[in-house]
Amino acid sequence: MPPQPPLSSVQLEALQLLCRALVAEEALLRWFASLAKLPANLRSNAIIQITTDMRRGEEDPQLIGALCCLSDPLVYQAAAEAIAEIS
Repeated sequence: MPPQPPLSSVQLEALQLLCRALVAEEALLRWFASLAKLPANLRSNAIIQITTDMRRGEEDPQLIGALCCLSDPLVYQAAAEAIAEIS
């Protein structure tokens, strides 16, 4: 399998914000962990759902944007690996 391309600076910023938020908020961390059990299409739906709910709740737009980046398989995989190392 060819090596994965490096993440862009935007992806890296999103990844950093995500990891900080996931470590800080237990409920968000549980939600993230539940994504691993889902196929990619349902994972995408879950991301859309949580970000829609967060927009309605007028939550942090930067965190919402970072969560949207989880739809990118490279960002999701990097986040999963980073959280696994931290946990």
